Amino acid sequence: MLKRLFKMQENPANLEQLQHRIAVIFVLLTFSAIILFGFTDYILGLNPILGKIRVVYALLFMGCFVLMVRYNRFFLSINLMLGLILIFSLVNYYFNDGFQGPTIFNLFVFIVAVAIFFKNPFNLIWWLACIGSYLLLFYLEIEGLVLVSKNYKNLQDLFWDNAISIALCAVFIFIGIYLLIINYRRQQENLLELQKVNERQLAELTSLNQKKNELIALLSHDLRGPIGTLSATLGLVDQGVLEEEDLAQILAKLKSQSFQLNQVLENTLAWVTSEMDTKAPEKKETDLLQLGELMRDTMQIEAINKSQNLEFELIGENQHMLLEIKEVKIILKNLLDNAVKFTKAGETIGLRLIVKPDLIRWEVRNPGETITENQQLFLFEFKGKSSLGTQKEKGAGLGLSLCKKIADSLGMRLGYQIERENENLFYLEIARNSNQNHP
Repeated sequence: MLKRLFKMQENPANLEQLQHRIAVIFVLLTFSAIILFGFTDYILGLNPILGKIRVVYALLFMGCFVLMVRYNRFFLSINLMLGLILIFSLVNYYFNDGFQGPTIFNLFVFIVAVAIFFKNPFNLIWWLACIGSYLLLFYLEIEGLVLVSKNYKNLQDLFWDNAISIALCAVFIFIGIYLLIINYRRQQENLLELQKVNERQLAELTSLNQKKNELIALLSHDLRGPIGTLSATLGLVDQGVLEEEDLAQILAKLKSQSFQLNQVLENTLAWVTSEMDTKAPEKKETDLLQLGELMRDTMQIEAINKSQNLEFELIGENQHMLLEIKEVKIILKNLLDNAVKFTKAGETIGLRLIVKPDLIRWEVRNPGETITENQQLFLFEFKGKSSLGTQKEKGAGLGLSLCKKIADSLGMRLGYQIERENENLFYLEIARNSNQNHP
């Protein structure tokens, strides 16, 4: 139970929780002070009535402590304890040499506790009760209306009792205030950390909202033209005003546009799913050679339409392994689509699979203008726009940022490098381990 009390706050923004923890510390310090004062009173041979009263008070304090900790009745417990302290201070005044005794030092501790644990009007009420009762007894004593017990045999006993009381009260106040400052400092640090987390989350939310707005605007712009063209073409077909040759050209163009639109929609859906993180990727046993041939065949038509040659090469021994096949296909398809998009007619695009004992590496190579060092710094960031291909092909600018996000989430490495002049190389590296491999 004590370990739970002194651990860090669960909610650093909860001032009431912090005050409760400090209250527990003060109660324990007060209990310790009662025991120490009882011991010093016995050593100095003071009135034994005070010792008996201290024993009763120690038991009452333990009861209040249980009420505070076990039943969370902090406000009631603190009020009961302060009432006991005030009553004991008045009794101590009467049995311990009045204004010459150490009672006034107990009141200093009392005032510190009141200032920490209470707000208006309770702190003012306790303060007036404390100071008023002491000054009243002081006045009644000097007027001879109240006779207090004299315990000190000589001035040395008076000195030692007051010196011990001063020292213990000073230590009590010092420790209490020091712990108060430490706890508030920790709370401030936690609040600053919490503020940083909130600011970071707000920035991420703002960025995501901005991406959403850019995506909606981009899709509206990119889809409106082709859909409008398709609608107009179908209308002309219904009217029968198109020649067969014109219709064939229009349909060929629409076929190319439909592929690009399909790519845009697939990337958009994958991006939204990735941002939502609704479920973990599913792994399936995959034949790497068949996957490479499938990706080549998938993009072959687009390459042929641009009079390009798409080649697939396997370096190493074919393997079967557990793989997030859907996500890997999205990445490879995007890389190949970009290669086709930015490669001129008549050129050769290469898809290479390199199988090593500890690594699977996919490479997509295409000739063309390489990416500058400055552009590489932002290559995988969400841009909300894309560059036009060699035949003015358009996209949504989502592909590389989506692929990077997917690769990072799966522990894969997606990157870009230039090995020779006028040749781009994108690669996807997948680390292998024992539970992935299936001969």
